[in-house]
Amino acid sequence: MKSISHIALKALIAGGVVMVTASAFAQATVTCEDPRVDRTACYREAAAAQEAKRQGRLNSPGGYDENALKRCQRQPAGNARTACEKRVTGAGNTTVHGSVQGGGKIRRNEMPVEPKK
Repeated sequence: MKSISHIALKALIAGGVVMVTASAFAQATVTCEDPRVDRTACYREAAAAQEAKRQGRLNSPGGYDENALKRCQRQPAGNARTACEKRVTGAGNTTVHGSVQGGGKIRRNEMPVEPKK
């Protein structure tokens, strides 16, 4: 038989999780009060993001690289596309500078180019 304090502790933890989720939702919707923003769309997107997060579909690992590689497919076939794919995967002579916290990562890939004859 579980003690009352054990049950109360579980209820308190569950309540805290709900409060944290509600707090995150409240923070996400602060921008919805901006008069320059479509409030209906903003609240709809915030609710959809909260639901996706609850289901574990938000910021799934690997999603960023997959999307970056898909964007590389829009480059012309040949050197441009190959260089894009190398920058995304870090292959070849690729260097990365900066950070997400600092405003973004700069990826650079150097490839030898044959001189035109």
